[in-house]
Amino acid sequence: MRKTINGFTIVELLIVIVVIAILASISIVAYNGIQDRANDTAVQSDLSNLGKKMAAQAVVNGVAVAPTQAMGLTVSKGSYKVDQNNLYYCRNESTNRFALSARSKSGRQYKYVDGVVSQHGSTLYGQTTCDFLSETWSNGGSLGYDNASSTWASWAN
Repeated sequence: MRKTINGFTIVELLIVIVVIAILASISIVAYNGIQDRANDTAVQSDLSNLGKKMAAQAVVNGVAVAPTQAMGLTVSKGSYKVDQNNLYYCRNESTNRFALSARSKSGRQYKYVDGVVSQHGSTLYGQTTCDFLSETWSNGGSLGYDNASSTWASWAN
């Protein structure tokens, strides 16, 4: 008389574990891509909204002004890369033009210039340089996030 033992062999169990691991790794990669796109979209939306509010203030004041807390500007702080200076504002006093620049958590750099948000190169501009319009900017600008003090500016609510 033979006894039958019901159960799985070690090979069958290992195959199931490998299949689950492959599915989990695919899911994690897809999730990271979705997170990066969400952060990029939030930063682009912030730049567009900030730019529109600041352009409206420029019309009211007759001149482009630095961002202030009174403007009621808000940003999605969780979507920004905060290991360096970020969310930079600068203006050219002679042409009365202003620009905004920011880096998403994904590492992508975006800029707002003349009402248009677009992706830009991989470097964030220094605190005294804002040269992506091929112009000399006379105002040192304003940082939304200052890496030296690890704080957000009061205007970046």
